[in-house]
Amino acid sequence: MTSIALAMVVTGLIGIDQGIFLTMGSNIGSCVVAVIAGVTSGTNAKRTALIHLLFNCTGVIIFMLAAMVLGWFDLSYGSLFEKLFPSAPQLQLAMFHSFFNIATVGFILPLTGSLVRLVTRMIPEPKVPKDAEFSLRFVDDNMLRTPPVAVSQVKREILRMADIALENVDRSLYMAVHLDFSGKSQFERDERQLNFINRELVGFVVRLSGKNGLGEKDRTYLSGAYRSIRDLERIGDYAENIVEYATVLSDTSQQFSDDAKYEISQLKTLLHQLYSHAMDAYKNESLASLEEANVIEEEIDDYTKRMEEWHISRMEQGICTPSVGAQYLELSSNAERIADHMINIAKSIKSIK
Repeated sequence: MTSIALAMVVTGLIGIDQGIFLTMGSNIGSCVVAVIAGVTSGTNAKRTALIHLLFNCTGVIIFMLAAMVLGWFDLSYGSLFEKLFPSAPQLQLAMFHSFFNIATVGFILPLTGSLVRLVTRMIPEPKVPKDAEFSLRFVDDNMLRTPPVAVSQVKREILRMADIALENVDRSLYMAVHLDFSGKSQFERDERQLNFINRELVGFVVRLSGKNGLGEKDRTYLSGAYRSIRDLERIGDYAENIVEYATVLSDTSQQFSDDAKYEISQLKTLLHQLYSHAMDAYKNESLASLEEANVIEEEIDDYTKRMEEWHISRMEQGICTPSVGAQYLELSSNAERIADHMINIAKSIKSIK
C-alpha cells in the first residue's frame, strides 16, 4: 500500500499529506495478517497479534493528535517533510514512513511491560478443566502444522521437565536428611506432573515424527527424545524412592548420622554440577559440556562407592544401625542411577552431531 501511495504521490494523483495518511492507515491494515494467523493459534500467538494491532493503532492515534496540533499553527506533516526534502515527494513519503515507525517504537518500548500485562488481561489463559490438573507449556497440536518449529519446542518442554525432576530430587534429599516433610505435597504434585508430561509429550512426539517436512537431523533428534523423556521420568521415580526411605526413617524414629548427612549433601552438590553440564550439552549440543558431564558422572560413581565404604566403617564403630545403613545405601544407589539418567540425556546429542 505504501508503494502504491508513493506512485500516486509522484504522479500527482494525491498530495503528500494524503499519501501520509494512507500510509498510516496501511500500518493498521497490515495487522490483519497477524490477526488471522493468531485466530487459530495458541494463547501467546493471539496475544502477539493483539500487541501488533495495539502498537500500530497507538502510533496512528498519536500521529493523528499531533497532526491536529500542527493544524492549529497552519502546519502539516506534508509541509514539514517538503521543507526537509524539497522536490522529492517519494523521499518525503518514504522518510515519513520510517519516522512514523521509529517514533512509535520509541514511544511504546518503555511501555512494553504494561502492554504485555494489558494483553494478558484481554486474552487470559484458557480455563483448564477441573479434571486436567496439568498441561504442556510449550507444545500443542497446532504446532504440528510447522514441524521444524515443533521440534525446537519439544526440546524446551523436555528442559522444563528436567527442571521439575531436579527440584524433586532436591526435595527428596532434603526430606531424607532433615526428615522434614513439609514439601511432600508439592513433591507429590510435581511427580504427577512429570508422569503427565511423560505421557502427553511422548504422544506428541509420536504424532510429530509422522509429519512431512522434517529434516534428517530433526528425525534423529525425535528418535532420541523418547529416551530422554523416559530418562527424566525415571529420575522422578528414583526421587520418589528416596522419599520412601526418608519415611521409613521417620516412622522408626531414626535418622542418618551427621557424617552421613554431610556425605549426602556433597552427593547433592555433585548431582547439581552434573545436571548443569548435562543440560547445557543437551540444550546447546555442546560436546565440551558433555565431556565435563562425563567426568562428573565418573566422580559420582566413585563417590557412591566410597559412601559404601564409609558406611561399613561406621557400622564397625557402632555409629549407625543396620536398618539406617540399609536406607543410606539405597539412597546412594538411587542417586547414582539418577546420575546415569542425566548423562544419558547429555549423550543423546552424539546422534545428531
